[in-house]
Amino acid sequence: MDFTPKKLPKNWHLKFRNFITSDGYTVVIAKKPADKEKLVTRLVEENDLILRSENPDSPFVLLKTSNQLGETALKEAVEYAAAHCVQWNDKLENTDVYCIKPGQLSKAIPSGEQLAKGYFFVNGDKKIFDKTGVKLSIGVKIDGQGNAVLISGPVMAVRKSSDYFLTLLPGSNASETFAEEIKRRLLLKALPEHKAGIEKIQNEEVFNHLPKGTVNVAE
Repeated sequence: MDFTPKKLPKNWHLKFRNFITSDGYTVVIAKKPADKEKLVTRLVEENDLILRSENPDSPFVLLKTSNQLGETALKEAVEYAAAHCVQWNDKLENTDVYCIKPGQLSKAIPSGEQLAKGYFFVNGDKKIFDKTGVKLSIGVKIDGQGNAVLISGPVMAVRKSSDYFLTLLPGSNASETFAEEIKRRLLLKALPEHKAGIEKIQNEEVFNHLPKGTVNVAE
């Protein structure tokens, strides 16, 4: 596969769920097989990093990087990969996350057999981040017109990019029914002049930012 520098399409990252790290790097996540294939074969460059949980069906997290990458971006990308490891439940506390370079990925296993769409064989050693805590923040950024834009990602990145946020942990509340409660809690934090924008957010939009499974709000 070709991992040479590319001229990426404008706003390419908006095609995926994404966030900007606290120190300014772009991170995207690919969950569907077709999106994983597109990410690895068309958008990855040599210096980028790919992260994922050790769970074989977990999504790919791509950290667009450079030779100057510091610890903050990597730490936040690892946290994001851990948050999307598996379906959340009240017994889940942490997971192992690995990090590799794009050149370590291959569509063929050692026997020569080609893997299905969205699956890749990892050659060489992985950098392992043991027992990474599972958590995810969700917040809103109020723009100049008073509109509320939803943001989700690692705690520090969301804290920096949003006006109001909550941090979620694995818990006992089904995520599909908890979106309204999250919106209610964000409204409680908001200034009066920002509440109208948050009110316009649909519960379905909140739910689309949540992990599958059961959640609680960190106190």
